Amino acid sequence: MTVRAVVLPGTPLLVPGAAGAASVLDATRTAALLALGRLVDGVPPPRRARSALAPVVVVAPGTARTRGPARASLAAAGVADAWLDTAWAVATRAQGPGSAVAGTAASVGLLALAGAGWTGPADVVELDDDPAAARALGADLARQGARLVVVHDPRSAAPDAVLAGFGATPGTGHRHVATGEYEGRGYEVRWYDDGALAAPGPARSVSR
Repeated sequence: MTVRAVVLPGTPLLVPGAAGAASVLDATRTAALLALGRLVDGVPPPRRARSALAPVVVVAPGTARTRGPARASLAAAGVADAWLDTAWAVATRAQGPGSAVAGTAASVGLLALAGAGWTGPADVVELDDDPAAARALGADLARQGARLVVVHDPRSAAPDAVLAGFGATPGTGHRHVATGEYEGRGYEVRWYDDGALAAPGPARSVSR
């Protein structure tokens, strides 16, 4: 079955190099790369310049922004690009003229996609804490056949609302769960395949 959504923790510690030479969240990172590899498996790379919506979408809490390309940066978390693993750091490069810079949580998703070997386009949508809008966005993305990287932050209801709209009920229906812990805090990776998704609801316009 095709993996349609992967949920990652929004901590920069997931990115190798963000904690300096320390080895942290190794099992969680391995699970994330495995899940993302399944997510992008079979998605063809673009044959020409970007002209349409990307098939892979990173959804994360942050300052609300329109769907589109962005480059990753963990500078707001005090992590310089030069410290990052070189394979992951590909996502810090500009995605074209005037590319936006993703927020920290969305950047974790973009960096992890690069770490999993994805070289195709990825759109970013950052959401404020508006569950109704997030749920409607998830339903729209499901109808478009998008594959989602949802960056989870326990302080925001938006990621779970997007998943609910997408047909992936949080806490149930996932095909795999990996957990890890660092400094007393738990981290989770999970994915949802086609068989775990409910059909999206009626079409509805979302201004994002």
